[in-house]
Amino acid sequence: MRITEAMLNRTIIDSINESKSYLGKIQQILSTGKRINKPSDDPLLISRALELKGKLRDIEQYLKNIHLASTYVDLAAQVIMEVGTLLNDVKTIALRESNATATADSRKASAVEVASLREQLLNLANTSFGGRYIFAGTRTRTVPFTEDGTYQGDEGEIKIQIGENHTIVINVPGDRIFKVTKDIFKVLSDLKQAMENNSIEDIRNQINEIDKCISQVHRWEGEVGGRARRIEIFQNRLKDMEVQMTKFLSSTEDADVTKVAIELQSAGMAYQGALAAAQQILQSTMLRFFE
Repeated sequence: MRITEAMLNRTIIDSINESKSYLGKIQQILSTGKRINKPSDDPLLISRALELKGKLRDIEQYLKNIHLASTYVDLAAQVIMEVGTLLNDVKTIALRESNATATADSRKASAVEVASLREQLLNLANTSFGGRYIFAGTRTRTVPFTEDGTYQGDEGEIKIQIGENHTIVINVPGDRIFKVTKDIFKVLSDLKQAMENNSIEDIRNQINEIDKCISQVHRWEGEVGGRARRIEIFQNRLKDMEVQMTKFLSSTEDADVTKVAIELQSAGMAYQGALAAAQQILQSTMLRFFE
């Protein structure tokens, strides 16, 4: 086969263009730090990278959900703990006034103290977060308890997704804490009444009722604490997954800068070599024409 001058010229120009194209590709990799910058670079790696990015977006959303869930549950746990402390204070007062050495005047003064603690209890039961009441079930815009202790919320549970196949209930309907077995508001009102009536027997009877209220609250203290621990476990697991996924994505996308720099130097030398060879072979007019 006869090699014409035109064929030789075209071969040389194609060689120069290929070297130039490869040089440009290496320069882009070095400037972006990414091995793949468009789908045609490596369809398989692009597909893998997109999948990893999708999983990272999911993890990011789950972590946001967990932050909200943690805030909600931690607040509920704190309030329930404060309710338990308040009831212990009420019991201390009741024990003091059930003693035969207590007087009618001291019991009346303690009745005022119990009334104040009942008001604090109502405020705790009506705790809100971000304008929403945490013990109102799903009726979060409605004040859960009235002054007389009537529950106005519902039994609805608020669930948040914290994993691909995992959700967690972040609320506790208030009647389950304050009224499910014992109506805590009524127990405190009855204790106040017993003290105002100066009835030692009634005060002693209310001590047993207070103990039942404390047990009722402690049960939910353990339940909500368990939810908090579960949320923490999922949060740590997701953070570990996020780190691993990020590493996988980096190994898929990121270029070895040192290696690419060496390749760039080699590509530049190859390009310059192609130009030099062309200059020796082609006529100067031809080089100017194709430049």
